[in-house]
Amino acid sequence: MSECDEGPCPTVWEIDGTENVLVQGFKVDDTQALATMQLPVDETAVRIPMSLILKVAREHLA
Repeated sequence: MSECDEGPCPTVWEIDGTENVLVQGFKVDDTQALATMQLPVDETAVRIPMSLILKVAREHLA
């Protein structure tokens, strides 16, 4: 499920046969924000619109 109809934009993909999703979003490059999150070295953070989260939730809760 995507936030837009064309081109690259925040997207959520379901992984068939699992309870997991993949998320594409805008890379967080604010070093202070990343330091606050204390992410492990093999993880990163992405920013996605709340409207996309709600869109996915509505589809799966309907």
